[in-house]
Amino acid sequence: MQPGSIKHLVFDMGGVLLNIHWHQQVSRILGKDIPFEQVHQLWADSKATHGFEIGELDFEQFTAMFIDEFQLDLNREDFQEQFRAIVAEDFPDSVPLLKHLRPHFQLSLLSNTNPCHWAMVKARESFLPLIHNPFTSLDFGVMKPDPTIYRKLLEALDAPPETVLFFDDGLKNVEAALALGIEAERVYNPEGVKAALVRRGLWPV
Repeated sequence: MQPGSIKHLVFDMGGVLLNIHWHQQVSRILGKDIPFEQVHQLWADSKATHGFEIGELDFEQFTAMFIDEFQLDLNREDFQEQFRAIVAEDFPDSVPLLKHLRPHFQLSLLSNTNPCHWAMVKARESFLPLIHNPFTSLDFGVMKPDPTIYRKLLEALDAPPETVLFFDDGLKNVEAALALGIEAERVYNPEGVKAALVRRGLWPV
């Protein structure tokens, strides 16, 4: 593949552009340690989480459904406080990275998120104004790694898959993108994004 064929850079949000205390907080909420790789699957399999992240449930409905689904010994207020704490600070290099890349590529987001965390991130007005296309599971009504969300991404970008490079910290999300012909890299922070771009000869001088 020629370096010039990539026109679109697409980023996951949590674990790529901002820090998340996902493993810690989900384990705390559930009252047991959940191995990191199992957290993604647990999240994808939860009916409450699925409904919340495709926009079918509001925060109150999600709270009640999640507590019931997992039979949690938590009240509403404690659950919501711990849930909000999943989203932590932006990675310090996220804004500089996007500012550097924005003149050279079309920048998009493709994140599984929910109304609570999405509102928190939008209120910061940090890296989101640098993203040309801030797509989420709420916009598309489907969650990664469902192939449908990647097809909707390509349709929204009006772009062939080989012109898109996708960054995510979730292995299944990366594998799903690759299966549709999208270029994809598993990374865990902005430094990982830069390293992948340098390795591919795509880092703009």
